[in-house]
Amino acid sequence: MRGRGVRGAAAAFGILALLATGSAATSPHAAEAVESTAAPVVDATSQQCTPKQRVLVPGTSYLVERLGLQDAWTLSRGRGVTVAVVDSGVEAGNVHLAGALVPGHTSFGDGSAPADDDLFGHGTAIAGIIAARAVQGSGVVGIAPEAKIMPVRAFQAAPEDGQSSRELVPPSAATVSAGIRWAAQHGAQIINVSLSDAQSLEQYRSAVAYARSQGSLVVASAGNRNTADANRPDPAHFYPGELEGALAVAGVLRDGTWDPDSSYAGGHVDIAAPGQAVPSTYISGGDCVFNADSASSSYATAVVSGAAALVAARFPDETPDQWAFRLTQSAMRVAPAERGDTVGWGEVRPAEALALEDDGMLPGPPSAAHPSPTAEPAESRTISIEPVADPLDPARAIVGWTLGAGATVSVIVLLFARGRSRRARG
Repeated sequence: MRGRGVRGAAAAFGILALLATGSAATSPHAAEAVESTAAPVVDATSQQCTPKQRVLVPGTSYLVERLGLQDAWTLSRGRGVTVAVVDSGVEAGNVHLAGALVPGHTSFGDGSAPADDDLFGHGTAIAGIIAARAVQGSGVVGIAPEAKIMPVRAFQAAPEDGQSSRELVPPSAATVSAGIRWAAQHGAQIINVSLSDAQSLEQYRSAVAYARSQGSLVVASAGNRNTADANRPDPAHFYPGELEGALAVAGVLRDGTWDPDSSYAGGHVDIAAPGQAVPSTYISGGDCVFNADSASSSYATAVVSGAAALVAARFPDETPDQWAFRLTQSAMRVAPAERGDTVGWGEVRPAEALALEDDGMLPGPPSAAHPSPTAEPAESRTISIEPVADPLDPARAIVGWTLGAGATVSVIVLLFARGRSRRARG
C-alpha cells in the first residue's frame, strides 16, 4: 500500500529512499503462541498488504539462509542493544513487537511518539526487519530478534484542506536530524535512517557527529532510484549515509544482484544487503512481504541495522567505527581488497562479522582498531660530487716510485754494460 502524495512530496524535500510497495509472500520460522482469533495463514501468492486485515505469512525467509543467521544467532541475538528507527513511527500492537519497544519520541509537536500512521507503515516494516520476535504460524523474524526498538517519528499526518482525509507530511532534514540526536542522547547504540537526502549537509553532519560522539552508529540508505523524482538528475549526495560516522547501505535483489533500475551507485556506498521480497511486520498487526519487484535500500538498511545490533551486543566495548569495520570487512565480495561503487565492500554477512578477528592486516577497508602505520620520511643524505681520496694512494705512489726508480737503474746498467762491451770489441 502507498500513501497518497508521498512520492512527490518526498522528492520535493530531496528524500529518495522511503516508499516501497508491499505484497504478502513467504517468510521465516516460529516459537511463541499467537492469539488464534486474528491471525489466519494466507495464500502468499495472492494476499496484498491490507491495513485492516491482520494476517501471518508462513514459511522460512530466504534471509535466514542467505545471511547465515542460524550461525550468527549462536553468537549473538542482539540482547542489550537498542536500535532507534527514525521513520514514520512503529505500530506497537503488532504481534511480533510485543515486548520489543522502548519509549520513543517524535521530532515535532509535544515530542510524544504516536503509532505508525495507517497511510504508510514504513517504520513498522523497518522495525520488524531489525527485531521482530518469532511467533507461531509466522515466518517473520528479525535479524536481531532480542534487540529493542526505539521509535523516533520524523513524519506527521496533516489534514488535507480541511477534509477528513489526511496527507502524510514527509520528513525534513530538521526532523530527521533532531531524531538522530534524540536517539543518541537516549541510549540507542544503532540508529536506522532508511532515507537519503541530497541537501542540508551541515544539519546532517552535525547530527551524525553528535551520534558518533555518544557511541551510536548511524546506518542509512544509499538511495532508491525508483522513489526519486524522475524529473531531477541523479543527486550528487546522499545524506546522512555518505557522511563520516555513518554507514551507507545499497539494496540488492534476493540473489545478491545489484539492480541499476532501483539502486544508486557511487563512492558513497559502504555495504549492501537484500532489499527485495523482504518479509516483515505490518500496521495491520500481522505480516507482509515488501518490495517483490525491486531492491529497496530502505529494507536493506534495516537488514544491516539488525546485523549491527548483533555485533554491538557481542562487542559492547568496541566503538561504532569498529562495529562498522566488522560489517564492511566481513562482507561478501569477489576481491577482498577491493570495493565497488555498486555494493561497496560487499553484501553483509552477520556471522562472519561476529567471528572476525582484526589484527590490522586484513585486506579491504582500513581497520578502526589498528590504523595503518604512517610512513616515515626517508633519512636525508648529502651527496658529495668531489672525488674521494683512496687511502692506498700513498702506498701506490711509493710502489710506483720504487718500480720507476728500479726500471731507470736497470736501463742505465744495461746501457752501461752495452757500452763496455762495444769498447772491449774495439
